[in-house]
Amino acid sequence: MKKVFAVLVALALVLSCAVMAFAAGDGKITITNAVKDATYNVYKMFDFAPVSGSTTQGRYTVVAGWEDFLAGAGAAYLKANTETGTIEWVGEETDARKAELAKAAVAYAKANSIAATASATASSETVEFTGLDLGYYAIDTSLGTLCALTNTNSTFTATEKNEKPDIDKWVQEDKDDSWGKVNDADIDQVVNYKSTITVGLGATNYVMHDTMEAGLTFNADSVVVKLADGTDVAAANYTVNVSPEDGHTFDVAFNNDFIAGLAKGTQFTVYYSATLNEKAKIVDDGNDNTVFLTYGEDNTWTTAQHTTSTFTWKIDVLKYTMNGDNKDALAGAKFQLLKGNTPIKFTQVAATEGVPTYMVDEASSVDTITTDENGTFYIVGLDEGSYALHETEAPAGYNKLAADLSIIISSTHDDENLDAEYEINKDTPATIEVENKTGSLLPETGGIGTTIFYVVGGLLMVAALVVLVSKKRMAAFA
Repeated sequence: MKKVFAVLVALALVLSCAVMAFAAGDGKITITNAVKDATYNVYKMFDFAPVSGSTTQGRYTVVAGWEDFLAGAGAAYLKANTETGTIEWVGEETDARKAELAKAAVAYAKANSIAATASATASSETVEFTGLDLGYYAIDTSLGTLCALTNTNSTFTATEKNEKPDIDKWVQEDKDDSWGKVNDADIDQVVNYKSTITVGLGATNYVMHDTMEAGLTFNADSVVVKLADGTDVAAANYTVNVSPEDGHTFDVAFNNDFIAGLAKGTQFTVYYSATLNEKAKIVDDGNDNTVFLTYGEDNTWTTAQHTTSTFTWKIDVLKYTMNGDNKDALAGAKFQLLKGNTPIKFTQVAATEGVPTYMVDEASSVDTITTDENGTFYIVGLDEGSYALHETEAPAGYNKLAADLSIIISSTHDDENLDAEYEINKDTPATIEVENKTGSLLPETGGIGTTIFYVVGGLLMVAALVVLVSKKRMAAFA
C-alpha cells in the first residue's frame, strides 16, 4: 500500500491536477494559478473507510459508476482488491503511463455522464473545494487539462500548470519572399500565408479559424502543416473544413493525440494560400485575412485574433495635346501596359468617378485600351514593380510616342497599423500624363507635294546650267 501511495503522490507533482483522499467532511482542495473563468470539476472515484484515528489506513471501495472503468480501461493501470480493500498499481510506473491513466479516467467520467462531485468557476487565481469526504478525487478543467492521481491528508493544494496556447500569422511579400503583416499583389496573384501555433500545456481540442475578406479566394488544396524543423505533419493529424458552420472561410481541427505528443512551447505552422480576386479593395484599404485559435472543452476558449492585409494599386493615365496654355484631351489613342515585354490583360469594370476603369484579368483577351473623349483611363489591381506604357496607335493627325514611358510603382508597408502607401515614379501617386504632338506629315504620292519638289528641282537645274554657260562665255572673251 505504501508503494501505491508513493506513486500517486508523485503523479500530483508531475501533472496539473490530482485525485485525493480526505477525512470525512474535512477534505479541502486548493487550486493555485487557476485560469480566470475556467471551470474546475472534481469526481470521486473511490471511497475510503479509515481505521479509527488514521487518515491513511483503511479500506478502499469503488464509487458506483466507476466499476466498468476499473474492469476496462483502468485495469491496465490499477487493480482494486475488493477483499482486502486495497488499490495496487499494474505495470510500469512511468510518467507517461500515469498521464495515460489520468486521461482515461477523465474521459470515462465524461463519456458515461458521471456528474462531478463538486464544480467551481475560477474568479481569481485560486479555487477552493471544501467539505469533501474522504476518498480519491479526479480533477479536470474546461481548458482540457487532464489530472493525475494522488493521496494526501485532509488538505491538498494543486497547481494549475496549464499554459494557454497561442497563434500568430504572416503574409509573404513576393518581391523578396519576406514574411510580414502587410504585402501587395496583382489581381489574380496567389498570396501565401502562414499561421504558427504555440502549444500550451494540457489544453485540448485545438481548432484554427481563418476568415478572408471578399477580395481573397481561399485555395482549398493549399493547406500544409509543418513542424518547426520543416517536417510535414501527417494529414491524419488534422482535418480541414472548407464550409464551417461558424461562418469562417475555413477551419483546421487538430487531433488531441497529436497535440498531446508535443511539448509545451513547441510550435507548428499551417501554410496556405489565397488568390486576390476581382472583388479586391483598391489602394485605400487592404484585403484582410484574420485567424484565431479555439481550444479547451467545447472549444470555449479563444486566443487573440491576428490579421494580415494585402494591398493592390492603380495608375491614372491622361492623353492630351497642348493648345496654347491648355491641355486638350485626346480620344482614340491606344495603349498597352507592359510587364517586361508582355502586355497585361484587362477587363473593363464599372467607371471610377466617371473615369473608364480597367482591372487586371489574366483570363481576358483584351490587352489594349483606347482613350475616350476625356483622354483618360484607370488601370487597377497592380502589384508594385516596373511597368512600361506603350502607345500602339496615335490619334489621327498625331505622332505616336517614339519610346515607351517607364512607370515604377513602389510601396511602403506599415505592419503595426496594417497599412501601406504607394508612389508612382518616386512621387506622390499622380496621373501619368502623355502628351502627343502634331508633326509634318508626308503628302500622298502624286499629290501637290511631289509636284512642288519636281518644279523646284527643275528650276535649280536650269539656274545651274545658266551659271555654267555664263562662266564659259566670260572665259572665252577674257
